Order: sequence, then C-alpha cells, then structure tokens
Amino acid sequence: MPGALPIRYRLTPRQTLVRALRIGLIAAVVSIPLTVALLLHDDMRWLELVVPLLVWATVTLVALPLIRRGGIILDEVGIRPSNPSSRRQQASWHLIVEVRAERRAARTVPVVYLRSGRTWRLRVPYNGMLLGTDPRFDEKLCVIRNMWDTYRSWQQPPGLVDESYSNTSVER
Repeated sequence: MPGALPIRYRLTPRQTLVRALRIGLIAAVVSIPLTVALLLHDDMRWLELVVPLLVWATVTLVALPLIRRGGIILDEVGIRPSNPSSRRQQASWHLIVEVRAERRAARTVPVVYLRSGRTWRLRVPYNGMLLGTDPRFDEKLCVIRNMWDTYRSWQQPPGLVDESYSNTSVER
C-alpha cells in the first residue's frame, strides 16, 4: 500500500479536552489563595468568583493545542515521538522484544519491552475510563503489534546477532 506509512497516533479529541480541562482545574485550585486574598477586600465581591473561572478557562485554552501535539509515529524503522524536539526515547523494531497492553492506574496502555531490559510506556494510544476511552484502542494496538511483527527481522544492522536466530546451517 503506497502512502500507508508513517502511521501517526495522537490523543482523541475527547481525551485532549479531558486532559486540558483537568490541567485547567488544577490551575483554578492553585488560584484559590489569590481568591481568598481578594475576599479580604470587601469592595470586590464579584471578582472572587470570576478569578478561578477565568484561570480555569485560560489555562484550558492554552493547554489544548500543546496537549494535542504529542503522539507517536510508526514507520519501517520503528517507533518514535511525533514531536521532534522531544527528549523521549525511540526504538527500532529490531530492538523491541515485546509489545503488550498493560493496566497502569486507570488506563490500558501499550508498553514496549526493549532488548536492553527497559520498558517504554507509550503515551498514546490509551484506553481510560469515562471520557478517556478510545473506541479504536484495540485496533491501534493490533497495528502496533503487527508492524513490530512484520519489521522486527527486516532491518537488523550488520553484526547484530539475534538471540532467537540459530546459525547452524551445514556448508556443502
């Protein structure tokens, strides 16, 4: 299929909105001391209700595009973050030992087990509770596992000996 790769996975719009609202709510709670300080001034009663709501709305609107930027890219080489300035790791298919779905807190997330023994929990896709669900999570996980299964033995660098490969051919 020409043009099928790379595959990009990002948060669903609903997951993005829930994360942004959660960050905005945390910012609104942090702004409560400012609201209490405004309560001490009797002439500004209306402002005490507006400040947390204004902080919540502002932080939510600022966080929405920033949250939506993150994700992963799958191609013939491996898995990498979609944000090029990200310090997160990347993994070539031949360095991945296993791709599993695991429960982490209230979410089911794909976890990549690397040959070095380290694990990498992918940020997307994930399947959470309530508004954090991804109706296509199983399909996305299946695509990740399929690509790993397809490309893991194709592009091994020269000199890398795979543990599962047996070099016992008889020369004639």
